[in-house]
Amino acid sequence: MNLILFKYILKHYIYIFFATLFALAAIVMLFDMIELLRTAAKRENIAFINIVILALLKSPQMIHILLPFVTLLSGIIFFLKYSASSELIIMRSVGMSVWNFLTPIIAFIFLLGVFNTTVFNPIAAMTAKQFERMEERIGMTFSHPFSWSEDGFWLREAGDEKTTVLRASRVRQNGDEVILDRVSVFELTPEGALIRQIESNMALLSNGVLTLPNAFIMDPVHEESKKVQVESIPTVFSLERILERFDEPQTMSFWRFPRFIRFLKESGFATAEHLMYFHELIAYPMMLVAMLLIAAVFALPPTMRQGKTMLRIVLAVLSGFVLYFLGRVTNVLGLSQSLPYILAAWGPSLIVIPLCLASLLHTEDG
Repeated sequence: MNLILFKYILKHYIYIFFATLFALAAIVMLFDMIELLRTAAKRENIAFINIVILALLKSPQMIHILLPFVTLLSGIIFFLKYSASSELIIMRSVGMSVWNFLTPIIAFIFLLGVFNTTVFNPIAAMTAKQFERMEERIGMTFSHPFSWSEDGFWLREAGDEKTTVLRASRVRQNGDEVILDRVSVFELTPEGALIRQIESNMALLSNGVLTLPNAFIMDPVHEESKKVQVESIPTVFSLERILERFDEPQTMSFWRFPRFIRFLKESGFATAEHLMYFHELIAYPMMLVAMLLIAAVFALPPTMRQGKTMLRIVLAVLSGFVLYFLGRVTNVLGLSQSLPYILAAWGPSLIVIPLCLASLLHTEDG
């Protein structure tokens, strides 16, 4: 294929793609801001600039969700534009097939999907975390007590008289109980001064009580230390609340998934949601390609009758939503382990792409 023609087609498609992305993102961001303003109206002293910042922090995650639909709509607009003009007729007259026409666009969309998974997703995960932290800081949501890092597992419980911070190097689930290894408990005043520190090689969390056997207690207030056989601390921590924290794969970078999934497996926690989301990120480029091919099937016929243009647009949009809905259905089947994770993530695209290719082959080559 002529390199100049390759660049020409790609340049025009990229322009339409980003114009469509900007338009859809602006509309969705406007609705997000309205929703954030409604939430902020129930709180006190939340400045409008904070709402704008929250909407901007939320936008990368929103763009990730919008990209399949942007690919579909921009493909429809681009292919209809060329079908309605003489440019496509001229290209066909000089021996160009639909495959020559589609190759640069498919390559761009596939690489965009790879870029989204490997580069943009970590940025979106970071901004999603910043969004949650800012919501907590300005008082729009309650502070979340759980976090996981390379240093271990952290829990925080704030009370009127004291704040309890717990760190464990490892967490394991055993039935309805949670076992924590190498535990440090810090009890702080509301101002942040240390009341006492408790160290133990192991702790058991069950029925609203944290039990630390053979605990070593350091009391800086009275300048004394002691070792006790068992130390019990009442707490609101529970297995259910810990599990709630792990149901947020959208706030995790693509590159951290393998290590975090391994941590969940070693701890005995469920990994279904994180595994499913991880495989969906890997299959994301193929989902974008499938959306583009749907647009090509309905907007690149050899002859376009004016009366059928609107019908083809409607059918293309409906087909795109069917693909998205199919992806959500297989997602649920994957989470319930009725389907293997790989098949649940890749299945919709691997079904639609061959169907679209067969349709294009039939239309173009008879």
